Formats: sequence, C-alpha cells, structure tokens
Amino acid sequence: MPIMDRLDPELAEVVLQLPVLDLTDLPAAREALGEFYAQINRAGMSPLVSSADHMAPGAPGQPDVMVRLFRPKDAEGVVPCLYWIQGGGYVLTAPDLDDQFCADIAERHKCAVVSVNWRRAPEAPFPAPAEDCYAGLAWTIRNALDLGIDPSRVVVGGASSGGGSAAGLALLVRDRGELSIAHQLLIYPMLDDTNSTPASHMVTDPQVWNRTSNEIGWRSYLGEAYGTDDVSPYAAPTRMQDLSELAPATVLTGELDLFVDEDVLYALRLMQAGVPTELHVYRAAHHGFDRMVPNAEVARRFMADRDAALRHAFTATQS
Repeated sequence: MPIMDRLDPELAEVVLQLPVLDLTDLPAAREALGEFYAQINRAGMSPLVSSADHMAPGAPGQPDVMVRLFRPKDAEGVVPCLYWIQGGGYVLTAPDLDDQFCADIAERHKCAVVSVNWRRAPEAPFPAPAEDCYAGLAWTIRNALDLGIDPSRVVVGGASSGGGSAAGLALLVRDRGELSIAHQLLIYPMLDDTNSTPASHMVTDPQVWNRTSNEIGWRSYLGEAYGTDDVSPYAAPTRMQDLSELAPATVLTGELDLFVDEDVLYALRLMQAGVPTELHVYRAAHHGFDRMVPNAEVARRFMADRDAALRHAFTATQS
C-alpha cells in the first residue's frame, strides 16, 4: 500500500521531488546520495566548532578506524560526548555526509561528537562494520580525558542503519564488559533483518526507504548468513533474546517508516526487560523525515524530543 497519500503535507511536498535511490546500482545510488546531502549541507559547518580526524586501532587483524572529533571552540574542561554512527542502509554514505549535523549537535549541546567512519557492505559485511564501531568507541572512552571528554557521559547514537548499529554496539558493550555507556539514542533504527513486519510490507514507494532497498541492504550486510538462523544479534538486535541490563534508550521513529513496527516492538521489549526507555512515534512521518524536511513542524517536534533526550542523558550521570 503506497504511503505517499498519507504523508504529512509538509513532508510530501518535498519527498515527491526527491531522486529515487536504486540500490541495484550501488555506485550510482552512492553518488546520488552524496549529491542530495550536498544540498542538505549547504550551510556548512559552524565556525564555532572545530573538527579533527584521528585513527583508532582496529580489532585484531583489522584496519585502523578513522573517527572525526567535533568540539565547540569555547568549551572548557571535559564535556559529554555523542558517539555517532552514520546511516545508509549499511551500504550507502561517506565520511563527511553528517559533518554539518555533528557540528550542529556539538554547538547546540556544548558537547563533543565523535563520528566513526565504519566500513560499508557489501565490500565489508558484518562483523567488520560492528567491530569498527566498537573499536572507535573503545578508543574514544580510553582516551576520553585527553580528548576533553567525560567518559561517564558518552551516549551512543545513530540513525537508520546507524541506529541499528548503535543498538548492536550497546549489546556488545554489555556483553564484552570492557566499556560502559550512558545512553543509546536510536533514531528510526534498522533492527530486524527478516523484512517480515506489517510495515515492511506496507512501504514499497520508490521515493523512500522501501521493502526492496531494505532487502538489498540486509543481504549486503549479512552476506551468507542472510535468510538463515545464523544471523548474529549484534547485527540484527531484534534477534537478541535478553535485553536486560542495557544502557537507557530513546527510540524515535515515524508512523510511516518501514522500521516503525520493529522500533516500537524493540522499545517495548527494552521496557519489559527493565531498561529505562522513551519512545516517540511521529504521525504521518516517513523514514529520514527530519533530515529531508528539517523545517516541517513534525521535524521540529522530533528535534526537540531528540535534544531533550540528549540533555537528559548528558546530565543524568553528572555527579
């Protein structure tokens, strides 16, 4: 069932003009996404925020991982940190696409933002991207004081596949027992590889992230494990049976997002497992609506809720 006629009018006006990303031609899709984000990021980075690239040691036998640190120029002492994982269906995006977003968060919250440049599928399927995200987080926390970061106030966050990776990273942090995080910010996260929810059947429109793109993304990410019972819960967090003792979570998603069912069910399971969790579902909103139409009223409400979650996470652990 098409969702275009159900979209918020402010969103539909823009979405109907967007280029279609055809993941069957991945190089072209990557180029088209870059061009689209060039339009989104026309304002450029805030001059009030500095950025610097660092190389974090990779997992044993794996390459080092580039992380980009954003920090307000007027920040003094240690500040909280958002460890950010970019999205793109596990197959799209590039290191600089979220730079303007990261700088905006750093300026708005007077915090550091560390954006990790994880390897993409299908060139590097799971577990390589997950290990990159873990390696970048480990480096950030272990070098926190040198970076001017409070290691007790590190929030792991991401959008779309980045949100799914953030959820998987929170699971890895819990189960490996080497690190700790203060919160997980899951923005319309990509969590369920089965493509079996009602919403996953509903969203087929080519203008948005749809059922076909979702299958290509998961198939590329999971490789030979796709469609089997061997999928790791660190790749597809809905497969994790035990969600207890995880960091508190905020889950934000749209009513017309292909991921809405899996996101709502995951948030419910977190609550049932005793994890402090806040869930927001935005009426008549599609996947990525806040980035595509940031001036829409529903996007402004989303950003207010996102920022409130970050403020709470950054202050909840302060002594």
